[in-house]
Amino acid sequence: MMLSEFQTEYNLRLHLEEALSLAMALIYNFMIIVYADLSNAYDLFLINLFIILVILGIYRVHKFYNRRWFVYLRDWYVVLILLAIYMESNKLIPLVNPYDLDALLIQIDRALFMGNDPTVLIERFHHPLITELLQIVYASFYFLPITLCLLIYFKGNKADFHIVAATIMMGFYLSFIGYYISPAIGPRYTLGHLQSIPLNGVLTFEAIRNCIDAIEGVTRDCCPSGHTLVAILTALLAYRYHRSFLAPAIIWTFLLILSTVYLRYHYVLDLIAGFILSLFIYRYGPPLASRYLFGRELKQEKVRGEDVQASTS
Repeated sequence: MMLSEFQTEYNLRLHLEEALSLAMALIYNFMIIVYADLSNAYDLFLINLFIILVILGIYRVHKFYNRRWFVYLRDWYVVLILLAIYMESNKLIPLVNPYDLDALLIQIDRALFMGNDPTVLIERFHHPLITELLQIVYASFYFLPITLCLLIYFKGNKADFHIVAATIMMGFYLSFIGYYISPAIGPRYTLGHLQSIPLNGVLTFEAIRNCIDAIEGVTRDCCPSGHTLVAILTALLAYRYHRSFLAPAIIWTFLLILSTVYLRYHYVLDLIAGFILSLFIYRYGPPLASRYLFGRELKQEKVRGEDVQASTS
């Protein structure tokens, strides 16, 4: 099967990224009905219904409308869906699970660091230039996986693109589900009274931090660390699907992970949980995505050739 034929055939089905987003919207509405009380979150319920209708609508329209711009739209609009689903967390998490686990996470961190809090230990290395750099890197989080997807997309291999994009979305959505299982607001709020040095930048630190606060608010999205999970997953996928991006991805990932503790957003246990989940998704995500695309897992070298052998097992 030629790549162009693959794309035409795949467009007749729900993309895996769409199917994952559809499933998340359904899961969220299930949680609203069962755990949150519909009267407390009817607005989110309606948003999820709208997300479901948008996904199904775009899928149906593409069956008979195949203009190039619409193909681009369908390949990328799920990024906005993902962000919309994430933004529900601020209101929905405390309605579904009001029991924050910060105290437990703090205890485990202290056990790992001989009675010390990592965010307090690391403040000895505080410097305005470091703070400025790491806040910019922290805010650039979404651009890391998007950059990898763009590089693969414009390389022309749609099969690799959909496998990588779907695997990254698995990482995002698994981290979102984790927030409802282990809600926590993070050391920035729970351990602030123990910090002896305030964080100060040079030029943009305050503006970026205030912008993030205004958009997200106090969201219980610490454990697992989505920054760690998705960043490591992206670096691993770069090694497998776009080796030339590996070095920048590793540096970007290292700085992102460092920023989560340095800037007091995360406990170290959050990072460990994110790391473990990233390995799990990297192990099983691409094979599952390949099976969804082709009916069976394909060898990487077969997926990359100009001709993709996609016979169904």
